[in-house]
Amino acid sequence: MDKVIIIGGSGASIVIGEAINHAKNKFNLEAEFVGLLNDAEDEEIRGFPVLGKLSDVSKFVAQGCKFLFTIYKMGGQPERIELFRSLNIPEENLFTFVHPLAFVSPSVHLSPGCVVMPNASISSGTKLGHCSLVMSNTSIGHDNDIKEHCFFTANSCLGSYLSIGIGVWVGMNATLRGKQTVGNYSAIGIGSVLVKDVPENQLWLGNPAKFHKNVSEKITM
Repeated sequence: MDKVIIIGGSGASIVIGEAINHAKNKFNLEAEFVGLLNDAEDEEIRGFPVLGKLSDVSKFVAQGCKFLFTIYKMGGQPERIELFRSLNIPEENLFTFVHPLAFVSPSVHLSPGCVVMPNASISSGTKLGHCSLVMSNTSIGHDNDIKEHCFFTANSCLGSYLSIGIGVWVGMNATLRGKQTVGNYSAIGIGSVLVKDVPENQLWLGNPAKFHKNVSEKITM
C-alpha cells in the first residue's frame, strides 16, 4: 500500500488527504494519507501528523513514500513551483490520485502528481501536466492542453480545446469558454465567465471576465 505524504498545510492538503482515506476505506484504494510536510511548528494539522519539514523530503523518498504538492494560491505561483522543483522529488515518487467517484475518460493523460477529486469529470483527449489539482465537481471538457501545477477549484467548468499555461488558478464556479488560451501564472476569479484569451500573469474577474490586475504577489511561507 502506498503511503502518501502531502506537502502543504490546512485547506486543500487536508481536503485531499481525507478524500484519499475515504477512497481507501470505502473503495479499497491501495493508498493511505499518513501525514504532511510543513515548515511551520505545528505537530499536527486537523488531527493529521506533521511528519517533518520540507527539507526532510529525501528521507521519506528513501522510505518509498509517495508525495502530493498542494502549496498553491492565487499569486506567488512561480515561487511556489520553483519551491517544488527544488525538492527534487523523483517522478516515480509522485502520487497520482483519482477518486473512485470521479470520471476520467480513458483517453485522458494525467501526469504524475495530479489529483482528481470526487464528482469531477474530465473528458476525452485532455492532458494535465504534473501536479495539477482538479477539485470536487469540476468539469473539464475534451481535448484541452493543461500544463503543470494548475489548480481548478470546486465547481469550476472548462470548455474544450483550451490551452492552459503553467500554474494557472481557476476560482470556484468560474466558467471558461472553449478554444481559448490562458497564459502562465494567470488566475480567473470566483464566479467569472471567461470569453477571451488571457495573457500571462493576469487576474481576470467578472461576467464577462475582464482584466483586473497583474498577478505579482510574492510567496509567503
